[in-house]
Amino acid sequence: MFVGSGFPTPTGGDLSGAWEQIQAALRKSIRREQFETWFRRAGLRSFGPEGVHIVVQNGFAADWLRSNYMNALEQATRAVFGQGWPIVIDIDPELSAQARPRSPDEPAAPMPVAAPATNGVHQRAPREPRGNAPESGLLWSSDVALNPHYRFDNFVVGPCNRFAYAAAVGVSESPGKSYNPFFLHGSVGLGKTHLLQSLCYSLLERDPQTRILYLSCETFINHFISALENGDLQKFRNKYRNVDVLVVDDIHLLANKERTQEEFFHTFNTLYNASKQIVLSSDSPPKEIPTLQDRLVSRFKWGLVTEIEKPCYETRMAILKRKSRERGKELPDSVAQLVAEHIDSNIRELEGAVNRLLGYASLNNLDVTPDLARHVLRDIFVSPKGQPSMDDVLRLITSHFQLKVTELQSRRRTKAIAHPRQIGMYLARTITRHSLEEIGGFFGGRDHTTVLYAVEQIEKQMKSDDRFRASVQGLLSQLRR
Repeated sequence: MFVGSGFPTPTGGDLSGAWEQIQAALRKSIRREQFETWFRRAGLRSFGPEGVHIVVQNGFAADWLRSNYMNALEQATRAVFGQGWPIVIDIDPELSAQARPRSPDEPAAPMPVAAPATNGVHQRAPREPRGNAPESGLLWSSDVALNPHYRFDNFVVGPCNRFAYAAAVGVSESPGKSYNPFFLHGSVGLGKTHLLQSLCYSLLERDPQTRILYLSCETFINHFISALENGDLQKFRNKYRNVDVLVVDDIHLLANKERTQEEFFHTFNTLYNASKQIVLSSDSPPKEIPTLQDRLVSRFKWGLVTEIEKPCYETRMAILKRKSRERGKELPDSVAQLVAEHIDSNIRELEGAVNRLLGYASLNNLDVTPDLARHVLRDIFVSPKGQPSMDDVLRLITSHFQLKVTELQSRRRTKAIAHPRQIGMYLARTITRHSLEEIGGFFGGRDHTTVLYAVEQIEKQMKSDDRFRASVQGLLSQLRR
């Protein structure tokens, strides 16, 4: 038996107290992020003249501690036991994944998987050479460092992102199979990066030898241009085609770059035919990326294309509660409700609001109240002039089609009501910042699939009917005045 995260204190020997003292000593000698990453889920198996046995969950974590933290462990154990005993790193795959209970002022604990953290972000870990075998894990040629806080277990799931979350988890469980390629799209600040990095962490946790190349599309383009200039195309191709997982962020940057599209097409085919996982992110779906070759659009749609939408009210509330708890003080409901009502389109803005509000309250020793929130976040709470609201949309539709709001929100499906309702949903989706789920709520509690279908129907009719298109554009113009 041993003591560590989630395990009961064994009989015989004060392992629990000893481990707490070792952890306290480690906190003084290494950065908090490093401690949270590598020692929060470790445990103490035994101690004595024969050695201090530290237990971790997998071989990768054990190798990394042996390579990077032996001095810190020796100093910490010497401080606790008063003498230098050998440090032994053991592995136990059944080590609990749950961190010990935290005090309110402690941050959430990330799990150790890929590499130690520096200034809050995971760096790519150098690995011991394995003969002539290629390096594994997050490759050095990646231009993205994994953030230890971007994990599936701290991603707030709601109606706006539930499908995208489930799809990312599915990819991490069966890479190169059902969902290949995995194409994730949505506006900035909605959690795409969180999901992609969580996916990478999960893959490395399942198999630390997984070779992941994670980079931006801009880097791919620049590398290709450089390869053309230097005559190193074969080296370029070897780099991009000899991986297990290729993750490319902002793939929409391929627009208007014909030669690069050609090269990516062949890279895609090589990886796909070898059953290697391809993960792509974009701010728009494949069909809406301008000048993207049809054969690339087709291939991007081979696997799974999913959208991560703007967070609905309930999800925004959950995010605010989670982020504030991580900062050590949960927002009161009245404050969270106020912030969630005013910030409705961007998760990064929600997190920034939490940081500003709690930071201001802490520095000035003030209670977090709605009045304080209005003062600290006054620049955010001021609505943009001329920003159309759902009330504006409903008022326009009811006036134009001679209907009542209750009719639009009713279950009646006659054409005289259903068609104006669909137009209203299209206008709301086009001109407001509300998610599909929220728009459905304004039209009688309909779900997001109903709103999506309505938008698609109106777009289809606008393409085939010039007169109808002009009519809808006229309504949009009225809302924008």
